[in-house]
This record gives sequence, C-alpha cells and structure tokens, in this order.
Amino acid sequence: MKTPLALAVFALALPAGVAAQEVSETEEEETPPPPIIVTADPDEKPRRVALGSRVPRTAHFANSGIASNVGTPGLTPQSGMTPHTHKFIMRKRKGCESEDPLLSKTVVCILASGDDLAAEGDLAGAIDHYRHVAYTESYSARERHVGSEKLFAAAQDADDAGLREEGLLALLSTGELSPARAQEARRSLVALALASGDDRTAMQRLEEVVANDPEDARSLANLAAIQERNGMAAARETIRRAIAVQEAKGYSVPRSWRQLAASE
Repeated sequence: MKTPLALAVFALALPAGVAAQEVSETEEEETPPPPIIVTADPDEKPRRVALGSRVPRTAHFANSGIASNVGTPGLTPQSGMTPHTHKFIMRKRKGCESEDPLLSKTVVCILASGDDLAAEGDLAGAIDHYRHVAYTESYSARERHVGSEKLFAAAQDADDAGLREEGLLALLSTGELSPARAQEARRSLVALALASGDDRTAMQRLEEVVANDPEDARSLANLAAIQERNGMAAARETIRRAIAVQEAKGYSVPRSWRQLAASE
C-alpha cells in the first residue's frame, strides 16, 4: 500500500530581462475542501440475498436417492416445494489490508478503490479518492500523508505541474515529512512558481525556505535576484546575507552576487 515518495527537485533558473511586476503582500495558501466519497463501512457484515427463481444447474439428491429437487418441477405452482429456500448468494468483500498499522481499514479501502480506478484508466476518479483522504481533517496526520503521497505520485504519472504543486502542498501540510524532504518539497514549489512566472508566490516560498534553513545561501541569492528584478530595495540586504553565509562556509562567492550587492 505504500507509495514511494519521489520529490521532484528543480534547478532554480532566474531568467534575465524580465519586466518588473508589482508584488502584493504574501497570502497563505489555502487547503481545498476534500471531495465527498461515499464508501461502505468495511466492518459491516455482507448482505445475504435469497434468490428463489433460478433454475438449479444440477439436481440435488439426499437420503437414499430420494430426489429433493429434480429440476424444473419444483418451480411449478402448488408443487409443495419451495425451491432454493436455504440457498443464498453472499457478496464477499475483498479485505482491505496495508503494511502500515497506522492506517484505518476505512482509509485503506478508500485508497485501494482509488488505485483500482487508476488501474482502469480513471485518473480523475482516483485523484478524488486520494484528495478525500489527504484533506479530511478527521483522519490522522499519517493517513493524510499517505493520501498526499498518492496524490503526488498520480501527478508525476500524469506529468501535471498543477497537480504536482497540489501534492507537494498537501504533503507539507501533514507535517509528516522529514526536515530534509520538507526542504526539497519547498524548493520544488519555488521552481514551480518560477516556471509559471509567479514571482510573488516564488518569493513567498523562498522566504519559507530560508526561514527553515537560514544558511541556504543559494536560496537567499535566488530570493535577492527576484527582489531585485521587482525593484525591491531589500535585494541588497538579502544578497549580502547570502554572501556572508557562503564565505562563512569557506565557499567561493559568484561574481554576479557581488555585482548585485554593489549595485545601486
């Protein structure tokens, strides 16, 4: 039931010559409401359905060769026989099992149904099941994390940038990622914002990256570059912070960083 998490890490390319745009105040990224998925209780006993009109395929005999049912005569009116009185068709539900003991049977069944839909080519239906688990607050953080993993994996398979962004945000919201993987996810979100030309969101996400790792010199430099191209005075201070971190680690400082720090 486990889906491996393969976070896509992009190189942050900051194209030159992009026109400055007005940057509004940062806004918190909202979590969408979970889709409504109607599911049966996995612990509910299966229904028994008695059918009294099917002709048996074979005759049934009991007690020294005396026929209790010899085919169609038992179906004739007032024959004194009630065919199939004790015969039932039972619908056996496949057990929903997972190697993860922290997942409830209900969640496992919903995710398994999503997997079945994905295998049948119904990606939209599968995604609705994954979203339901990822965004339903009554589920545990672990359960929402597994739903988010499947959502992200579906985005990777579909090569859908928007869905990939949604999956990464959902993964971060659960708080279940390790610090290193959470940073990978944040950097990937920065790259997705840059790829879509959204400088405001890219800056907001870069600020979150450096807040979680103040010694990430490259992210500081990328933040300074975006600030500079949007005409923000904070760019000089940000690039100086990047230079100080780089020098403290004993690494060489790119010339472009020093040029930005010295520019007016």
